[in-house]
Amino acid sequence: MTEKLYILYASQTGTAEDLAFEINDIAQSKNIVTDLKELDDISLEKFKEIKRVMVITSTTGEGDIPYNGELFFEKLFGIANINLSQMRYGVIALGDSSHYEFCKAGRDIDERLKYLGAICILDRLECDYDTKGSIEWLQNFSIY
Repeated sequence: MTEKLYILYASQTGTAEDLAFEINDIAQSKNIVTDLKELDDISLEKFKEIKRVMVITSTTGEGDIPYNGELFFEKLFGIANINLSQMRYGVIALGDSSHYEFCKAGRDIDERLKYLGAICILDRLECDYDTKGSIEWLQNFSIY
């Protein structure tokens, strides 16, 4: 049996959320079992058990994660050390390149997951204000 794909998102204006739902629909059309959640709706204990995950997040303010990812972000960065070597992941970061901290929330999560031993399946995708290219990127996401 193939591991469930977790699709976790943090969205301020709805763009990351819409993309997460679109990705979920695509995965399910390929008969992939998914679990779609806001980042703050998953506990760190559950997150540590995940084998396949895609994180989609926008960046707000001065490089901050959206409000529905703040608790998860604090927990992920507040732990000293956990082993995520069983995890395979991808990150889609949304932002506006006119901002100094373009896609910072996604970059931070990507780097933290790598630091904790998770295996990046495909290089982080950074979308400038829109999600152009995300579906093509998804087709190359090798956990499908």
